[in-house]
Amino acid sequence: MNAQSPPPPQGDPQPQQKSESDKAAQGEPGAGPEKQSDVIGGAAADSLGEEALPGDAAAASRIFRSTVTNHGSGDIFTAASVDTVHLHGWQAPERLLAGPLPEDELQRLRRVFQEPEGYDEYRGQLRTGRLLVLSGRPGTGRAYTALSLLDDVTRGQVSRLDPRTELDKLDDSQIHEGHGYALEASAPGLPDETGLDRLCELLGSKEAYAVLLAVPEPGEVFSRGGRYHRAHVPAAPTAVLKGHLELELEDATPDARERARVAALDPDVLEATGLDELRPAEAAHFATLLARNARDELTHGELLAACRKFAENQAAEWFAGGVRSETPERLRDAAYRIAVAVLDGASLSAVAEAAEVLAWELAVTVDPEATPGRPLFSDGVDARLVSARAVAELGKEEVGTEEVPVRTVRFAGEALAPAVLGHLWQHRHNARGPVLRWLAGLCEDNRPQVWVRAAVAAGQLCRLDLSHTVHELVQPMAGAEQARRRLFAATVLDVAVRSPEVGGAIRALVGTWARHGDEPRRRTAGAVLGRGRATTTVREALDLLGGIGVRDEGKLRADAALQVARFAGAHPEAQVLGRVRAWLSDERRPQQDLGLQSTVFLAVIPAEEVWNRHPDLEGHGDWPLMLALAAVRPALATQLAGLLWTALQTSRSYEAAVDTLSDWLRGSADQPWAEPLERFLPLLVHSHDDRDRLLGLIKELSEDPDQPLNEQQVRRLWGAVQGASTS
Repeated sequence: MNAQSPPPPQGDPQPQQKSESDKAAQGEPGAGPEKQSDVIGGAAADSLGEEALPGDAAAASRIFRSTVTNHGSGDIFTAASVDTVHLHGWQAPERLLAGPLPEDELQRLRRVFQEPEGYDEYRGQLRTGRLLVLSGRPGTGRAYTALSLLDDVTRGQVSRLDPRTELDKLDDSQIHEGHGYALEASAPGLPDETGLDRLCELLGSKEAYAVLLAVPEPGEVFSRGGRYHRAHVPAAPTAVLKGHLELELEDATPDARERARVAALDPDVLEATGLDELRPAEAAHFATLLARNARDELTHGELLAACRKFAENQAAEWFAGGVRSETPERLRDAAYRIAVAVLDGASLSAVAEAAEVLAWELAVTVDPEATPGRPLFSDGVDARLVSARAVAELGKEEVGTEEVPVRTVRFAGEALAPAVLGHLWQHRHNARGPVLRWLAGLCEDNRPQVWVRAAVAAGQLCRLDLSHTVHELVQPMAGAEQARRRLFAATVLDVAVRSPEVGGAIRALVGTWARHGDEPRRRTAGAVLGRGRATTTVREALDLLGGIGVRDEGKLRADAALQVARFAGAHPEAQVLGRVRAWLSDERRPQQDLGLQSTVFLAVIPAEEVWNRHPDLEGHGDWPLMLALAAVRPALATQLAGLLWTALQTSRSYEAAVDTLSDWLRGSADQPWAEPLERFLPLLVHSHDDRDRLLGLIKELSEDPDQPLNEQQVRRLWGAVQGASTS
């Protein structure tokens, strides 16, 4: 099958004179042995390592695209927005202040309060038992529920106790006859069951009532059980919004009321919050914003800007300072929220394990002498989800080339993940070290759903502080020997390069590595260039990839060629294929080999492995990239076929090209690209020798005792080749 080279297809340059290595490959006399490095292979270079499962490369690119898409533009709030966290009167979730409840506040409570599920049971328990402990998260309307319950049973005799009140030391002189008292305290500040019994007896002696508000400890379910404890279930946010909006617009004109109603249903306004559902405290504030907009006190743009603060304020509340915020329990709570922000959409188990590792990093940073362990049964997944404002859903995860069902976890709102990352990097400098060490550690997890998501999150952090993140994380990983660490660094830079603020600096860094870097950093630069965003022009990217591929006698030829193929998937343009043809036509051997290797990879890799795949290739993920490009860019089909024809005519790339062609023929049965393949094959025929070669290959595959082509395949493929015209 090693026939005389036929005339090239139209537009292709004439084949080069046979070099000494060509003669050696063809067994011609007087030729020296061909070096192994001169043989063009079909195996992808710079793989994810021996520990990777089959299909991991395609899975990594798919997860990258879905993660970047789910994060939208990936923008995280900037320093300008940090300075306006309390824009337009935002108030933190309600806190109880000491003293009697003012009459005007009591009247407002009665008008806007919406009874949550279980309210009648709360009231019945309070009326008969005089003491109730409501457990719930801040911002869920606990305080309004407590005050409303006390108003119901005391007819307005409601007071608030100072949060510093020591309940164990209360005496009857501090409790007034028939009054109701509300106290907000953290769970550790509450008395034990015996202390609550004493308080209940004290209240009974004065026919008084009390509702204590507790925040469940991290990992703890809402209610700890016992006679007094009840879990608080928030009221429906829509009902809360309606009640507050009616009050806000009580004196408004009909036109203003209608504008507020329309704004409340405006998809742009709802999307601006970035939350799946508003909590009661947020719904109340949202009503105030809508009313101000309806009264022309806020423009539409200002309304959207204020709505975007909801997620940022939630992040600020989660990571508020204080001594108690650095207890092991609170650190584990913070770690889980950060893990969800980074691995948003990953499996529940992956997020939980990553959170535990980060909790250890945070704990030993706070106390280097500590030896933190893990709780076994005092921690609950459901409580963690509620604490992190996250939801678990049924999803799928790839193991090798197959999908398996898993429970996945995400924030209940796409704005929360960037808000958490932005708050950490803007306000919590000392958290950077442990978080960066943890992100680097996640790269050691060979599951794409973990390390790719971690790299995307690190890219977001690069956009906030490029110098620090590159120095501490990207530079060391870019110079690593392990392929996955270099791909991690490349992914970080590819995410960050999209930012107008730092994109120019990243492009300059990648260019420097490509031209002057050591071998690992040239590989990393090539991986970034292959994504198609690291240069301002196609020509510059191909110049840099070409330089990487031919330097040191083509030592990194395979790496560069693989990125050229991926670049073609991001930029399906004639200019890219023209550059490959120019390399093939170059008199210099390294350039020729780079062209041949690039051609082979164009034919070998599936379109799914292109990280920043062109939108026109959507739906062609399982196709060989070359066939997918020919399908979406029919004008390039002849040019693509010309490249593959040249690889078939060249001894050192012949075996890889034929193997790839054989894989196409074998794998085309029942594939959507079967017919496009039949249209492509005639483009490889320019002489009777070409036709005979393809027909011989089809015949050989049809007689394969292990994996023969089926009869229908043989007829269709044979007909496609037999009917091809020759020049």
